[in-house]
Amino acid sequence: MSPLSALNIHLSASPLCEANDVVVAYSGGVDSHVLLHALSELRQSHEYTFKLHAIHIHHGLSQNADIWQAHCQQVCADLNVAFQTANVAVEAQARQSLEAQARDARYQKLVELAPADSHILLGQHQDDQLETFLLQLKRGAGPKGLGAMNPQWAVTLAVGKESKTVNFYRPLLNVSQQHVLEYAEQQHLKWVEDESNQDAKFDRNFLRLDVLPILQSRWPELASSVSRSAQLCAQQQDMLDEISAEKLNNMRTSENSLPVSELSKLNENWLHQVVRYWLSQQGISNPSLAVLQQLLPQVLLAAADASPILQWQSWQFRRFNQQLYVIPEPVDLPEFETLWQGESTMNLPGGLDGLCFSQSNNELDSSQAYLTINPNLGPITVRLGGYSAKFKPQGSQYSKPIKQWFKLWKVPPWVRDNTLIIVQNKEVVGLINEAQSYQAPLTLDNVHRLFISMKK
Repeated sequence: MSPLSALNIHLSASPLCEANDVVVAYSGGVDSHVLLHALSELRQSHEYTFKLHAIHIHHGLSQNADIWQAHCQQVCADLNVAFQTANVAVEAQARQSLEAQARDARYQKLVELAPADSHILLGQHQDDQLETFLLQLKRGAGPKGLGAMNPQWAVTLAVGKESKTVNFYRPLLNVSQQHVLEYAEQQHLKWVEDESNQDAKFDRNFLRLDVLPILQSRWPELASSVSRSAQLCAQQQDMLDEISAEKLNNMRTSENSLPVSELSKLNENWLHQVVRYWLSQQGISNPSLAVLQQLLPQVLLAAADASPILQWQSWQFRRFNQQLYVIPEPVDLPEFETLWQGESTMNLPGGLDGLCFSQSNNELDSSQAYLTINPNLGPITVRLGGYSAKFKPQGSQYSKPIKQWFKLWKVPPWVRDNTLIIVQNKEVVGLINEAQSYQAPLTLDNVHRLFISMKK
């Protein structure tokens, strides 16, 4: 199938047939250049009325990145296509490849720059799908992984107090690399070549350069066959997700945890499937099968007085109050104490969210935890640690050590460790964290009120 035929099929069907803004993620390589050029041809033929945009992301990972950026800008000027470009900084981090970090940064910036409700088209083709399938097969993936690249999905991004949604599409997944190259040659296109594509130390390049030529010389239709297998795996995963969503909804009792008693009723296969689906709904990468096989014996069935932890990558399964939680790996924070000196925002050490101080609660999110303090009653100190200090919450007749209140309120240990103590005149007047605030009895007049909230 030619790129033009594939695009005609997608653009003639919903929702692309209703699109006002079509955006090409334009790297300057042959795949995205063919996609951009074919869309420009279709638009100029007056068959479609969408506005065509191109966005180029400059990663700075190659010495030729500036040249690629200039090339993309010139191509878009020649095609009369609206062009945007942005630089993103990518630094190597533990437990994640530089390639994956660059991809995540690229998608984030694409969402930021694209018009709201626009449709971002990506240039991956059938041979890219074959590579992805084989990489997932090498990793021992199940139906979800073997479904390879999604043909379409939506991303919603918070922009201030508003949310912005854009839609991603891969309209060339049924188009072979050969047909992409034939189109480029027929149209006399000029594109950039990323020198890193020739480095076989990357798994994808090793497949493309050393493995696939041998396989495809024996089985020329391999990419097409694997594409069908990927579609079947994706269909199977969709059905599994539908059942998993039903099971999850039937057992869920809180927004961020699952009851151990209900999870323990599932057989091992469904336990793994439901937990995977639960994680995917939160945007958390799935653990390996080896990790999931430890979930039941090490966490769900651990002794009643135990505080089990099961970790993978930078995430942890935790059990508390007979509920299963998944949390980012906590960072050990040092105790500190800081005097508030009238600033509107206070940055805190250790990567903690800071605090906002306001004389009015008009700008506060109604779902956000906050405290109400009278600043005229004395200096205000913020500290972390020292949970043996006594505290008398509003509505209580008793004063107890903070750690006893934590136990009574069933506050999870990892939340306790990030709870800030607000002190005024050497007395604890409030506790605050991202999820909750606990207020001492108020001594306020109608004028002097200070609202202390967590920064979002």
